[in-house]
Amino acid sequence: MTPSNLSRLFAGLEALYGSESGLDPHALLLPLPDDGSDVRERVLVREADDGVLELGLAIDDRTLAQLEAAPVDVALSDHALGHTLPVLEGLSHVLYIAEAARRERPVSGLELETQAEVDKLAVCLLHRWADARAQFERLVHRLFYSFELIADAALQERYRTANRVALQFSRRLRPAVEAGRLEELRRMLQRFWSASMTEKTALAA
Repeated sequence: MTPSNLSRLFAGLEALYGSESGLDPHALLLPLPDDGSDVRERVLVREADDGVLELGLAIDDRTLAQLEAAPVDVALSDHALGHTLPVLEGLSHVLYIAEAARRERPVSGLELETQAEVDKLAVCLLHRWADARAQFERLVHRLFYSFELIADAALQERYRTANRVALQFSRRLRPAVEAGRLEELRRMLQRFWSASMTEKTALAA
């Protein structure tokens, strides 16, 4: 059976960071609550009575259908990123929360959002690696400048901070991308992923 694009993207994140979460993203899917907002993805977290952390990934039906409507190459192309990026964000949150739980360390909402911003760039860059040097600036502009915030005032501030730190870190990645140093890029991404929020901010500075 051919893996779904949802599974492929999640497996790609796991492979990049050497994580074996044991999670099946399809098993986590839940209906997206209809709260009148335009949010297309949401990760739900609950600690059960026995202390086990339960995760759910809610994705808008249309967004998920668009993701699976064509091969993953199409899903990660420029014209389809509007549907794919929310899914990547949710998958990033799921994997990061699972790893934090395994390591028994708390994570903040800001840390989750910052990592997701970097993960979106990482997946797009690695998928386009043969042409990453030529596409780097366009991807950075698409991810960190051409976006619309759909959130209340408090969350908007969190997203702006996450966006700023991720943009700064993208500039640290640029030399490795321009020189075609794939392993160096992977090491930098892995170091950022393993870092706390304070450490992420320092790595981006």
